[in-house]
Amino acid sequence: NTRRRLSFFVMVLCHSRLLYVEFFVSQQMEHFLGAHLNALAAFGGCPRRVIIDNLRSGVLRRLVGEAPVFNPRYLDFARHCGFEITACNVGKGNEKGRVERGVGYVKVNLLNGLELHDLGALNAAAKVWLDTVANVRVHGATHRVPCEVFAREEQAALQPLNPRAYDVARPMSVRASRQFRVVLETNKYSLPAACASQRVTLKAYPDRLCIYRGSELVARHNRSYERHQDIEDPEHPKALLAQRRSAREQRLMQRFLALSSKAGSYHEGL
Repeated sequence: NTRRRLSFFVMVLCHSRLLYVEFFVSQQMEHFLGAHLNALAAFGGCPRRVIIDNLRSGVLRRLVGEAPVFNPRYLDFARHCGFEITACNVGKGNEKGRVERGVGYVKVNLLNGLELHDLGALNAAAKVWLDTVANVRVHGATHRVPCEVFAREEQAALQPLNPRAYDVARPMSVRASRQFRVVLETNKYSLPAACASQRVTLKAYPDRLCIYRGSELVARHNRSYERHQDIEDPEHPKALLAQRRSAREQRLMQRFLALSSKAGSYHEGL
């Protein structure tokens, strides 16, 4: 198995302290946005304002005395969902206290002593922990139970979720190799042999890859978080193999016909 650095996303609703947690092994934009969508789906609605730390996925530049420069992709996502972004002021740890305490709580109460070697199993365990421990405990700051406060006082204040799906993919223009492969994070993924050496668009999602030639979807793979894997769809080399087989048969026929002037009529009589 490949050892990877583990990251996790935490979203905390300010009033109830209801918590959402998701683990992944990458901090690319598709994971950041995908985790937001999953959190909002878990809450069943969208808050009107999201306070974020000055991580680059959300904030490109934050200087004292200047307005923050938000990541355009995150701004687009916020407009789609309907929330306003507020960035914490530089050096003002108190402004992100709720989520930082949530991060510490996850480390001490979920991860401490937990041994799971599969990311899917870890996220499943986190879901059970949220439902049976984190969100049903008496919160240390509010002295109330987060899920009860959420149901009684906060849930109705959330905005409805946008019914239109948001494409969280990270698109990249790449050139396929002569072996009809594209590379993402050391792993090779196949596409149809006819696409060899062509420029294609690779869209990376947290769980899958989609590869397009122009507007045509030519390949789809489950995303691997191992390293140096060669992931091939068995259908992709078939056309090339058939072409090679046909060419080999033609060469054999030419050699046979060259053996004698009677070879042609002999072959026809077979």
